[in-house]
Amino acid sequence: MKALEIWQQVTGHYYELRLEDDALDIEANDFSRELPPGLITELKAHKPEVVSLLRHQEQADALLLESTQRLSRAWPAGCPLDSPEWERLENELHRAYRTLDRRGLTAAIQKRESFAMQVFEAHRKEAANAPLHGQKKGKGP
Repeated sequence: MKALEIWQQVTGHYYELRLEDDALDIEANDFSRELPPGLITELKAHKPEVVSLLRHQEQADALLLESTQRLSRAWPAGCPLDSPEWERLENELHRAYRTLDRRGLTAAIQKRESFAMQVFEAHRKEAANAPLHGQKKGKGP
């Protein structure tokens, strides 16, 4: 069983896996459920891979948080990002996250940010050229 499968099964039983230094911390979110003994055996047998997965998730989450904060600071009020291209880039980002490939994730984040920044810039230009409320286009105050 691979680390991702183990993690999915553990979380599927309403347990949370966390990393405390090099130790795995397992916490129940639903105390009425127990982890199957076979899953505990798999978890012990694949501890290094599970630790690696959790480290990747921590690093990936940090990269995504930084990206989201950059986008949030740059996002002009009223600017929509709901487009087929944005959805494609979001899906690409989700796939990259699950592959455990940090370079691929970083590239997907950069593509998504670049697209968003282009949309933001176009929105700002359009807003700057829009007539003021009550004015006809092409006429000054």
